[in-house]
Amino acid sequence: MKARAFLIVLRDVLLFGALLVAFALFHHVLPKSYEPIRTVVLPTPVGTGANAAGMGADDPARPEAIVATEVGDFSAAFPDYDTGENAAYSYQAENLRIAVSFVQQNDIAYFVADVRIRNIELFQTSFAGGEFSTGVTETVRRMAKDAGAILAVSGDFCGAHKTGAVIRNGVLYREDSGDKDVCVLYYDGTMKVYSADEFSVDEAVANGAWQAWSFGPDLLDDGRALTTFSRNRVSGKNPRCAIGYYEPGHYCLVVVDGRQDGYSEGMTLEELSALFASLGCEEAYNLDGGATAMMVYDDDIISSPSDGGRASSDIICFLREGA
Repeated sequence: MKARAFLIVLRDVLLFGALLVAFALFHHVLPKSYEPIRTVVLPTPVGTGANAAGMGADDPARPEAIVATEVGDFSAAFPDYDTGENAAYSYQAENLRIAVSFVQQNDIAYFVADVRIRNIELFQTSFAGGEFSTGVTETVRRMAKDAGAILAVSGDFCGAHKTGAVIRNGVLYREDSGDKDVCVLYYDGTMKVYSADEFSVDEAVANGAWQAWSFGPDLLDDGRALTTFSRNRVSGKNPRCAIGYYEPGHYCLVVVDGRQDGYSEGMTLEELSALFASLGCEEAYNLDGGATAMMVYDDDIISSPSDGGRASSDIICFLREGA
């Protein structure tokens, strides 16, 4: 009797274990693709950039647009001079100007990419495998090359999370905003960071969101550096990736190398915030860091990722003209 009872218990334990494994596979391991929920904006062609959803306006697969806004055209503020004269890396084209600087001081090394665009459609994002999925990753370099990007940085690793609003290139993929600060780049070129309590995906859509990232935290208060943050789980010196906003059409991307003795220790959130304030940004937002933090320029990894780098689910990128 005891042996039979033991076998029954063992069978039940094994069955329960198999069910747990199956649950973990389906919910945490196996890739899951997300279909677009709706198109946020309906771009008006201005002669440059790409279609927001990568499909023609009459394509039946294109989600119905619920907002039509004028294209964010920043020609009036677009510089007519070379912005990268003294930069480590420079890309100067008719509609896109990029100047990447490298700074190393006090055991901290970082890259600052100053980016100016003539219209909002030049500010692109891309997913691993070409679509929004969980459980699918590629290197930043691979995603940048596939997209035809001259410059790319790692994003918010949206594919590693079950929550967090995802709006990319004018398409809403996930509505659940979760509990993180959300950064929204609007079609008029403005950028704003919201706390989890403030953010409304419906309002963002109604106001013409072009991109939305869910990671954080917010790094500035109306251009002023912060010393306390809404999410401060990784507050020590670490590799960092973040985005800054000056004005419509003018942005910067920062990648801080770290965890490398004798080269760069990384930055705390306080140091990162102070950096963006010193750069003169009005808004700044922390993206996924650690081994994910990486900058690619012209198909080469120019930063020095921690532990050789880590594959991710998404990038922020600017495409070569004609790509």
